[in-house]
Amino acid sequence: MEFVRFLIRPERWETLPPSWEEIFGRKARLGVEVGFGNGEFLLEMARAYPDWNWVGFETSLTCIVKAGRKLAQAAVGNVRLALLDGKFALRELFLDRSVHRVYVNFPCPWPKGRHAQRRLVDGSFAQILSAVLAENGEFSLVTDALWYAEEAKDHLSRAGLTVDGPELLPEGWPGTRYERKWRSRGLSIWRVVAKVAQPDKVERIAEGTMPHAKLAIPFEQEKIAALAGLKESWPDGAFVVKEVFFSPVEKTALLRVFSNDQGFTQHFFLAVSEYQEGLIVQLDGATVPFRTPAVKRAVAKVAQTLGALCSS
Repeated sequence: MEFVRFLIRPERWETLPPSWEEIFGRKARLGVEVGFGNGEFLLEMARAYPDWNWVGFETSLTCIVKAGRKLAQAAVGNVRLALLDGKFALRELFLDRSVHRVYVNFPCPWPKGRHAQRRLVDGSFAQILSAVLAENGEFSLVTDALWYAEEAKDHLSRAGLTVDGPELLPEGWPGTRYERKWRSRGLSIWRVVAKVAQPDKVERIAEGTMPHAKLAIPFEQEKIAALAGLKESWPDGAFVVKEVFFSPVEKTALLRVFSNDQGFTQHFFLAVSEYQEGLIVQLDGATVPFRTPAVKRAVAKVAQTLGALCSS
């Protein structure tokens, strides 16, 4: 359980973006790695720059555990890890002009055309970088796919960043297992570096307040069960209620919901339960999501639909 001391849970924070100075207990420059894998690079950077605060984002719990073990064994204290999509995290968790370094090492290039929307470094990612990178801040991309590096350069340039590369990555770069793997095969490794020329702004969509709705209607299991399959979509998002579960001992139902906000997906539960003279629809505490527009619309739509069903 060594990784727990490095783990942060931003979805539970009431204020976004947070105060990283309070989280780390000191004021220092911020460095970020998106997709840190097993944590080799992040550990090397934490050692090389002990006067910096480092934050790593991954979507794999296995990677969180492995990286946390490495950090614990090395006894470093200037790193925090989050199980979170890195693009969303960069936009929602950091103020404009606040990050001094952002690293992406060997992201999946998703080479097939039909998977292009899954590539990390796209136009929206470049715009986020142009907003959150500090003056003289730097973004570094390392990849074994030259075409991906060139595509990334195009996105970064279009967002107004000054870009160097792609150029061959020199020996001696803080290593990752992917770098060792590619070098052992004699493959070329490419690096792209970008800095902000004209700072941009981004719209942040998450906040800390907990959405809920109260209804002056009775708890009717048949009407609540009918919420399964409820869905709504709009240009920037969507949600769907996949299943409804009922407590065997009290008047409470759990709705399993999937949401999407500009490509950022979440899975959570809404609770519908008796409250004073009626019902309350709210987020269940077991799976607290970021309070994004899709999450709020799910709460509002469930309440609205339930009210209509019970009045019919």
